[in-house]
Amino acid sequence: MTAAAAVKQHEISIERADKGTPILFTSGKEAIGIRAGTLIRMDGETYAFETDTPLSVAGTLVPGYDYGVGIHADGKPFATVLAPANPLALGYVGGFHFAPSGNAEATAGGDGVPAINPHSLWDIGFRPSCPDPRGMALVGLPGGKRFWADIYLLGVDHLSGTSRCGVTIADGRDRPERVDGKGKFNKLDYATAVEIYAHHGKRLLGAEEFFAAAYGVKERCSRDDEPVCTGTLDDGAARFVSRFGLFDASGTMWQWATDGHPDDPRPSVLGGSWIYGSNAGSRWPGYSSGLLSARGACDHLSA
Repeated sequence: MTAAAAVKQHEISIERADKGTPILFTSGKEAIGIRAGTLIRMDGETYAFETDTPLSVAGTLVPGYDYGVGIHADGKPFATVLAPANPLALGYVGGFHFAPSGNAEATAGGDGVPAINPHSLWDIGFRPSCPDPRGMALVGLPGGKRFWADIYLLGVDHLSGTSRCGVTIADGRDRPERVDGKGKFNKLDYATAVEIYAHHGKRLLGAEEFFAAAYGVKERCSRDDEPVCTGTLDDGAARFVSRFGLFDASGTMWQWATDGHPDDPRPSVLGGSWIYGSNAGSRWPGYSSGLLSARGACDHLSA
C-alpha cells in the first residue's frame, strides 16, 4: 500500500504482543516504529513485525499536525501527514500527534521542543472510543483506569476536529460554530460545550480526570495575556503543557468540566485563566465569560 492508496478503505485486523499498549512506540522526539510481535492483516495480506521496526516518514514532521501510519505493499510501514478527514475511514492502521512541545517531565511544564507525543499513539484496536482519534492523548488514573483527552482547547471551527493546533480558541467572545454548521452559538456556556462534544462522540472531563490530565504544568502562574490560538508557545506557554501533553492545561483559559459524578454530573469550571496571575492553576475554579473555553474527553477503546 502506498501513501496515496491510504485514502481507500481496507479490511484491517491487528494482533499485538501486549494488549495493554498500542502497536506503535517512540524512541526519540521524532522517531517512531511498530513494536516487535505485531501482526497486521490487511485485505488478505499479512504483515509480521518480528523486531521493533522504524517507520519512514514522508517529509519533515511538522509541529501541530496529526500523522497516519500505513503499510506499503512491500510490508514496510510509513507515516504521513493526515488530510483533514477521519483517519479511521482512510485505511490507516494507526497514528500519532507531533506536538509543538515535548511533555512535562516533572512539574514545570514542557520544554518547548517539538516532539511526538508518546501518549497520542493509537491504532485501530487501541484508541479513543470517539469516531475520530486525532489530537488526543491517553491519560492514566490511579487504579488503572484510562481515558483520552483533547490535546488542545476547543476551536471555533470544531466541525473540522475539536482538538487542532493553530486555530482560534472558542470562548464567550469567539463563539464556536453550531453543530449543524449553520452559524455560531450565541455563547459558550455549559450546555453548549456538552452539545458540541456530544456531537463528536466526546464529553467534558470530570474533576478527577482533569487533575490527572493537567498534572505537570507549572502551578499558580499564568500567561500575561489571553491566548488567541491553540498550541502557541509565546509568553512562556510551554510551562502549561502537562505530563500527558495537554496544551494550556492551566494558567491560560478556564475550561468547562464536570464534578465527575457518574449519574448526575454537575457543571464545573477548572484550569485557571491568564488574568488572575498567581491565583491561576489547574485546581482553581472560575466563571463563564470570554475567559472560558472547553476541552473534550472520551473513554479508551481496546480490542
